[in-house]
This record gives sequence, structure tokens and C-alpha cells, in this order.
Amino acid sequence: MSGFFWVGLTLLSLNFFNFIKYNKTEMKKKEKIALVVEGGGFKSVFSAGVLDAFLINKFNPFDIYIGVSSGAMSLSYYITSQYKTYFSLSKEVSVNEKFLSYKNALAEQGYMDLKFLTKYAKQNNPLELQKLKESTDNKQFYIVGTNLENGEAVYLEPNKQNIYKCLRATSSLPFFTKAKCKIDGVDLMDGAWSDPIPVKSAADFGANKIIVIRPHPFGYKVNGLSYLGLIAGYWWRNTPKVRDIFFKENSNYNQAVDFLTKKNKTIEILQICPNKFLKSGVVGTTKEDLMQDYHCGLEKGMDFLNTNFL
Repeated sequence: MSGFFWVGLTLLSLNFFNFIKYNKTEMKKKEKIALVVEGGGFKSVFSAGVLDAFLINKFNPFDIYIGVSSGAMSLSYYITSQYKTYFSLSKEVSVNEKFLSYKNALAEQGYMDLKFLTKYAKQNNPLELQKLKESTDNKQFYIVGTNLENGEAVYLEPNKQNIYKCLRATSSLPFFTKAKCKIDGVDLMDGAWSDPIPVKSAADFGANKIIVIRPHPFGYKVNGLSYLGLIAGYWWRNTPKVRDIFFKENSNYNQAVDFLTKKNKTIEILQICPNKFLKSGVVGTTKEDLMQDYHCGLEKGMDFLNTNFL
């Protein structure tokens, strides 16, 4: 009897531990992790530093990627595992008058010539398109644009054929650039106007754990309207739905920040931010400031991984 008892107890124990192991595996399977990268013009070298820290540590547990404006480009180079490429591109174009020129401010290409940036990137810092395809198979990758007819966010799904056009659309700032880019018959502009920090969108796409990279200090909010928002709102005054996204830029942005900090029982949100304001500007900077902000991001990325994952 005692022999049968111990055999039964052993089998029961094995089944119990297999049950625990199975449930841990199932819980792990159910976790869906998103990476969201906010924009910020040249400030995105901070995000590039964070993402390079991820590459150094071979950290890529993500099921969903969402990038906005310049954040989408730094994210794309991360997805293709191209270490330091976005940083190099930023340094090179920051002093190139063909990209940034007051002479072109009133011309068709605008102060920031995104067509030149696209051409320059393709020739000197090209995305590894096959790697992009392989790295996003069975994953969700979105780049946010803003529909110029109704002001709504559009979640573009980039691929080998359209990635550069998607990146141009999400960075098309009114007045600084040509301001719009047509994809599938829809005129699009910078995604930051309609969904500046797409964390709620990441949750809507199924994420229950979201890592957000922001080029601003923790809790940063927009205080009042920017001069660009005021001018753009007046320019599109006859298109109410588009006009309103400019006149509501501060409330839209601040609502997104509130969502980041709100306690949520089903979603875990982790933010990576600089401790203080970055040196680089949105549309202007120096190589020295870019270098400092990039290394700030690299350090923050390493700290984040050491604290949470390594």
C-alpha cells in the first residue's frame, strides 16, 4: 500500500508542476508587448540612443511597433538592427543646406526638404529592406499619419515598397515641409497632430504591456498653443476638422500624457525619458547637441534594461 501511495503522490506532484509550468507558458503567450516611439524632429536622436542600447543587448521582445514623425524613422532603423545609423543620418543632414534652408522656406520643398532627406537616406544610410520584411513578419508595425481631409489619425502599415513614403508622410510638418504626402489617394501629414503619443492606440491593437520612448522629461505637457499650431489652424480655417486638430494640439497631447500616467489594471506602461530637456531642437541643432542627446538616450536605455529586464 505504501508503495502505491508514494507512486501516486509522485505522479500527482509531477502533474502539479506541469500544470504550473503550462500556466506560466500560457501567461507568457498572452503577454503582448508594444514599442511606441514619439516624434520630436532632431530630438529623436535621444530615442535612437535608447534603441541602440536595445540593439547592443539584443533586446527585442516586441509584438507591435508604432512610430510617429521622426520617431518612426529611428524605430525603422531599430527594426532592421542598423546600429547607430539613424544617429549618423541625423548628424549628416543637420548641417546640409539642401535639407534645411531658409532659401527654400517659401518654395515648394519648404524649409525642410523631405524629398531630399529620402533620397539622401536611400543613397547613404539605406534601410535594409529585406531585414525589415523578415523582422516584421507575424508582427504589427504602424506609422502614424494625419488625414488632411478629416484630421483623423491613419495607421499606415509599411512594407519594403512603401516604407520611405510612409516615413515622409509622418514627418510632413505644415510650412516647414511641403506639408502633405499622398498615399493610396489620401493626402497625409505629420502623425503627431492626430496621435502624438499612440499608447492608447497600441492598447487598441492588443498590447497589454507598452514601452514608450519620449524625448521629453517625465510628465512633460504642452503649455498653450505653439506658433505653428496657430498659423496652421488659421491656414486651414475653412476645413474645420483639420483646423481643430491644430487649435487643440495642447489638449490632444496632454490627454495622451494623462493616459500614460493613469493607473490601468490590464495594461502596464513603462516610459523612457530624459531627466531634463534635451539640447537639440525640433528643426535645428548642432552636431555637439546631437552627440550629447544621443549619449543621454544610450545611457537611459542601458539603465532601463538593467532595472527592468537584465
